[in-house]
Amino acid sequence: MNLGCEKMNVLVKMTLFALLFSLNSNASVAKDSISFNGQLLDGALQREEAKEYGKYKPSQFAKKVQVVLVSWNSEEGKKRFFRSKYNNDFFQLAHHYQPQANPLYCGIASSVIVLNSIRAASGHIPNQPQFSIKKPAELGGDVIPYNLYSQASLLNEATDKVKSRQIIQLENISAKGGNNPEQFDPGLDLAELKGVLESYQLAVQKYPADLDIDPGVGMFRDRIKAVLSEKNQFTLINYKSDMVGQLGSGHISPLGAYDEQSDSVLILDVAEYQNPWLWVPLYDLYASMHTKDGESYRGYLIVEEGVDWASKKN
Repeated sequence: MNLGCEKMNVLVKMTLFALLFSLNSNASVAKDSISFNGQLLDGALQREEAKEYGKYKPSQFAKKVQVVLVSWNSEEGKKRFFRSKYNNDFFQLAHHYQPQANPLYCGIASSVIVLNSIRAASGHIPNQPQFSIKKPAELGGDVIPYNLYSQASLLNEATDKVKSRQIIQLENISAKGGNNPEQFDPGLDLAELKGVLESYQLAVQKYPADLDIDPGVGMFRDRIKAVLSEKNQFTLINYKSDMVGQLGSGHISPLGAYDEQSDSVLILDVAEYQNPWLWVPLYDLYASMHTKDGESYRGYLIVEEGVDWASKKN
């Protein structure tokens, strides 16, 4: 399906959004309403108030007393989406969204979503032979190709040069015991995620959230507004999810939209097994990126098609 989001009218957007709303049953709406900035938000998710997401808690970095996480398919969440002027990426990312295949694969799932969003419509994804189907001779004997990237095949010899699959997948464990804790480094950090994407000839800009929160959030806001206004770039965030009240810790997911009125962003969380898609205050999200993973700051990547790949395919 080529959504052609730059040409979609409001009716088509509403139809697609309604369809996604009906399919995403895991992101059910919390029934409680709580106050934020003087308004009652139907479906707001907050640990002390919400029943369906009772483990959420406010962030210590909130400017207000609490951080309110708003479910994307709540009444308030839908209002934010439809009034947003910065939601272009949503229509491509949602079409190719998939939850992470295991608890260590947030970076892998996010990479696959972005790769497919960039290349699927143009037909520039090579066949993935491990998923193609060979027909019997009685049915013609030809091959049914599979032209999508997959979490099961994203890691390969090229990505091993960035970080070994064994280390990413926590498979470097000695069965005899006596393992050195320092040898364990599962998943991907921001620089490693950049390297994996670049191994697929994507152009990637890395922005560590190393500036103090007040100046840093302004630059972050300006950049994501520019990215979300067009269809050729995407933003992947690397943040400490428990600091904004989500379950988990260090995490990676794509951004789908930004709402100016509430100054919040829609995170298309790939950890669907424990978190729904949520609107998160921008200030608090930046604060959760302004944390260190080892010696380096978390932050965000801006990703687009690489010049070499585009010229090779034209």
